[in-house]
This record gives sequence, C-alpha cells and structure tokens, in this order.
Amino acid sequence: MSDGKRMARVSAATHRGMAEQIFIKLRECGITGGHLAAGRSIMLEDKKGFLGVGARSAIVEDPIEIISIIAPTEMESAVLDAVVSAGRIDIPGRGSVHSEEIVLLKAHELCVEQPRGCVSGQQGGAQYIEELMGICCIVQRGQGDAVARVALDTGTCVPAITFGLGTGVRDKLGLLRIAIPADKEVVALAASVHDADAVMELMIDIGRLDEPGKGFIHLFPIRKGVVNTKITRGMPKHAASIEQIISALDQIKGGTQWRSRSGMAADGVSSRRKYLSGLSGLSLICDEGRADDLVKAAMSAGAAGATISRLKHVRPQDSPLAQISPARELCDMIVGEQQIPAILAALENAGAFDDKSHGLLFSKPVPKACTFLG
Repeated sequence: MSDGKRMARVSAATHRGMAEQIFIKLRECGITGGHLAAGRSIMLEDKKGFLGVGARSAIVEDPIEIISIIAPTEMESAVLDAVVSAGRIDIPGRGSVHSEEIVLLKAHELCVEQPRGCVSGQQGGAQYIEELMGICCIVQRGQGDAVARVALDTGTCVPAITFGLGTGVRDKLGLLRIAIPADKEVVALAASVHDADAVMELMIDIGRLDEPGKGFIHLFPIRKGVVNTKITRGMPKHAASIEQIISALDQIKGGTQWRSRSGMAADGVSSRRKYLSGLSGLSLICDEGRADDLVKAAMSAGAAGATISRLKHVRPQDSPLAQISPARELCDMIVGEQQIPAILAALENAGAFDDKSHGLLFSKPVPKACTFLG
C-alpha cells in the first residue's frame, strides 16, 4: 500500500487509433499499465455559403483517445517524451499531452505504482510549456460544444470532450432535479496561466454555470505539456501555419506570457461572482460496477457527489496487472481538503481497495471553482 505519495499523472489526447503504438512505446520505458477513454475533439472549419454569401465558422468534431498514466515522478519526463514521440504530438494538430502532480492516497497492491523501468528512454526533442493551467467544465449532455468553443474562439487550444454520469448533486435539488439529466459532458483543456481566469470567465458566461443545475467548472495546476493549438481544419495558405508561428515565438520568448489577453473578460462580472477555493479534486478508479456503491460511501462521509465515466485498463496479458478487469470506472469528486481523511476511511470500509474493486485513489489541488451557490 502507498499513503500520501507524490506521483506524476500524464494525460494525452490523440487521434483514434494511436493509443496502441503509444502504449507499446511506453512499455519500453517500463510503463506496463494505463487507462484509456473515448472522447471527441472539436475544431473550426470555414463554410463559404452559397456564392460566397453567409460565410461562417462551423464546429466539426473528431473521435479521440484519452490516455492516462500514473508513474513515479522521476519517470515523468520519460513518459511525456514517449507519448510525444510515438504520437508525434509535437506536430500541430496531432494532439496534446500534459503532466500533473498528484498525491496517491491509497491503492490496491496491483495499482500502487508502475515498475521502475528504464527512466533514460527520453527523446529530448519536444518543447514543453510550463506556464499552463488546466480547466475542467462539467455540463449537461448537449451543452459541451458551446462552452468548449470558447477555447477555439479565443485561440487557446483544441479542447477534449468526454461523457460521464452525474450522481449525488441532483438528489439535493428537490423538484429541480426532474429537469436536470444525469448524462454529462466533461470539457477539458489547457490554457496559459496568464489567460486561464479569463477563459474560465467566458466559459461561465456561455454556459451560465453560476445558475442552478447548469454545471461546475474548476482550475487545476499543470506542470508542463504540449498544447494542440491547431483550432481550424484545412491546409494552410502560407509556408507556416499560425500555430507553427505561435509555437516558434513561445520558444523565442521563453514562455506564453507574451500572448496574454487579460482583457478578454474585462466586463466587471468576475468581480461580482462568488468562487470556491481551497478545494481538492479527488479521483477514484475502480472496477466497473463498483462506482455507484463507492460514491455513496464517499457521500456518506461528506462528498457532494461525483461524475462517473468509463475507462479501459490497458496492460499486457502476461502481466500480473491482467488480474485487474479491463472495464474500469473513474469517479471524480471535488471536496474540501479537510474532508479527505473521512472519505478515504469510508471508501476503505466499503471495499474500494479489495480484490473486487482494485481501487486507486488520488488527489490534486483545485485553486478555484465556480457553480451555483444559492
């Protein structure tokens, strides 16, 4: 078992069909297991209209695969380089990858951490941005494109959208819960730390996330990553695309501060909003079919609810990790830091870390969040 161990979590969004070769490359670095989720990305495509009249930018989508790896912190760079190398993520439009620092609170013995393999398998060619902040927004199904388009319209990045099932919060809304479906869309993106607050504000405005039952949005720290800024589909008309020019300027300037656009949300609304702070993101990965009972246990200890999504556990068939079911579930909760010990104890008593659940629980800081607080 491992309690309170700092680890690295690497997440990548790539074109569908790329995950297999990425996991093959990861095994060369000693990473024998990880998780895979299905999702979609959206981009803008120019529509010219009839006889050139009514030209507009329409949203088009592509299926993507979202890879998640938890590894010792000393393997962070090797894992990032392996993903970038195998997925060619250093090329604009191929995807994105980032790493976070998490605290592994408790895990089944098969899920404690990756074997310490070859940590020297670094490619060294990728240029990582370190001034990043993650934004995660949970909305009703069908509303994801509207809030995700903020990332496109502001030139921030190509967002990733996955599906989940909301539980807990709806039960506390009385009659209002009838009008709020359980199906959710989860929009995730990485923004410059200099623009994250402004992008978050615009997403709150578009999604009306500070109104009852509309959703929840929060920030989370990112250590470093490669961001997909190819927000438009089509061949560039010049020798270099705008995304390539921006990437080159990031390297010359030594960061992203030069393209800060703090005036994006300068309408005075942010000063009147109420925000939540000092929270923690608590994530439990368990075998499929166990999430509902384990979330109920967490709620009995103070958690407000969770968003549950499906994962696939990827591992070699000849590995001891093959004892873990390939069908997995991810339960994401936002809780107060002081609630974590009680929730951990409740999950342990409910069997989250036994052979029927193969649970893994980790936390990360949530410096800022917004939802309806009435």
